[in-house]
Amino acid sequence: MQTNCSFAFTRHRVCIPLLAAIAATCSPLYGQDFFRDLGTSRSSGGIGPVSATEYTYQDTRPSALRPVDTAAAAEEQDQYNFALGPVRFGIALGFGAEFNDNITLAHDDRQSDIILRPLLNVDLMWPVTEAVTLKLQLGASYAKYMEHSEFDTGGLLVSPTSALALTAQIGAVKLTVRDRFSYQEEPYNVAPLSNVGVFRRFENQGGFDLELPLNEAVTLAGGYDHYNLWTFDEEFASETRAIDTLFIRPTYQLTPGIKLGLFGSLSYVNFEDEDRKDATGTLVGPFVDIQFSPVLALYVEAGYQALNFDGESTFDDEFYKNLTEDERSLLRDDSDFSGFYFKMELSHKPIDNVFEHAISASRTAEIGFGSDFYEIYHFEYNASFKGIAKTEIGPSVFYEHYETSGEFGEEADRWGAAIGIRHHLTNSLTLGLDYRFLYKDSNIPQADYYQNIAFLSVHYRF
Repeated sequence: MQTNCSFAFTRHRVCIPLLAAIAATCSPLYGQDFFRDLGTSRSSGGIGPVSATEYTYQDTRPSALRPVDTAAAAEEQDQYNFALGPVRFGIALGFGAEFNDNITLAHDDRQSDIILRPLLNVDLMWPVTEAVTLKLQLGASYAKYMEHSEFDTGGLLVSPTSALALTAQIGAVKLTVRDRFSYQEEPYNVAPLSNVGVFRRFENQGGFDLELPLNEAVTLAGGYDHYNLWTFDEEFASETRAIDTLFIRPTYQLTPGIKLGLFGSLSYVNFEDEDRKDATGTLVGPFVDIQFSPVLALYVEAGYQALNFDGESTFDDEFYKNLTEDERSLLRDDSDFSGFYFKMELSHKPIDNVFEHAISASRTAEIGFGSDFYEIYHFEYNASFKGIAKTEIGPSVFYEHYETSGEFGEEADRWGAAIGIRHHLTNSLTLGLDYRFLYKDSNIPQADYYQNIAFLSVHYRF
C-alpha cells in the first residue's frame, strides 16, 4: 500500500507524506527567520547567498519582526547611501550565478543547472517626528534557469526580509505597526518536500505591538498578527490559509542582566479549501533572557502548545482521485496535538567586530503541509569571522528531525552545512562565494535526496 501511494505522489513531482509541512526558515541553514509562532513558515531569504540567521529569538514577535528603535534611528542614518529631505535611502544591486546539482530535490533522475540571479536591495528610513519612525526593507530578485526554463521565476521574487514598520511613542505606550511580505518559489526550506522544483507562494504577515512600562521593572506587552499564505500551484492549493493570532508578553527585569517573562498566544487557522479543516492553536510558556556579560547571552523559552482541528481533513480529494478508497483513507487526518515546545539561543561575541557565533534549538508543532500538523526539532549553529582584512567568513550547520501526523506519516532527518565568504574590493563593491550542502533521509521511498549548491555573486552598494 505504501509503495502505491509513494508512486502516485512521485508522478505528481511530490513525495512527502503527502506534501507535508512548511518547515521554516528558517523558516526556518539559510538566513531563516526560523521560528514564527503557530503555523507560519520557516522560510529562507530565498534570493542569493547563504547567510547567517537574520533574526534571533530575543524579543521576538510572532512575525519575527523587531520594533524600530526610535532612539537608535538617528545613529543608523550613516548606514544609508543618500537622502531626499528627511528620508534616508540605501540601495544595492547585485548579480549571482548559481550551480545546483539537484534542482528538483530528487532521489533518482537528478538534474543540474546554472541559475542566474540579478538582485536589488532597498532600505528606507524616515524619522517622521521625534516619536514616529517609518522603516522599509525590500529585497527583490529573479531566477533564470539556463537549461530548465520551466523553472524560471513566475514573477519577481521578494525576500522574506522585506518589511515595513512604523513605530510611535504615545505617552508611555510604544506602538509598532508592521507588515512583512514575500514571494518565494524555492522548495528546499520546506523540509518534507521532495521531487519538486518549485513551490510558488506569497506570504504576508502584519499586525501591531503595544508596550506599556508599568514601572522600572515590569512591562506589559501584547498585540495582534494576521498571516496569509497564498499558493499558486494546483498541487499545493489546499495549503492556502489565513492565521489570526492574539498574543501577550509581560516581562519583569529581575536584575540588570536577567529578564523574566511569559509568552502566550491564541490563534485561529482558516483554510480556503473546504477539505482542509480549520484549527485553533494555543501556546503558553515562561521565558528567561540572561545577559551574562556584554559578550555572552542566553534566551530560553519552554511551555505548552496545542493544535485542535475541527474534524477530519482529506487533503485535496481531486488531486488524489485516482487512488483507491483504501489508499485515500491513509491520507485523511483527524489528529490533534497537545504537548511541549521549547526554543533557545546561546550567543557569544568573544571578539568584538571580529568573531561571533550562536547555537539555537527548538521543538515545536506547526501547521502541516498535507497533514494536520508536524512536530519538528531544529538545531543550528552559525558563526561570523571578520579577522581577515576586508574579508568575512560565515559558516553554518543545522540538523532537524520531523514527524508528520496521520496514519501515513513521514519521519525524516535533514542535515545541512553552508559557508559564505565576502571580500570587499572597495567600500561599495563586494564579491561573494557561497556553498551549501543539504541531505535528507526519509522513511518514505524515493523521498531521500542530497543537493550541492555553489553561488558566486557581486554586489554594489551606491
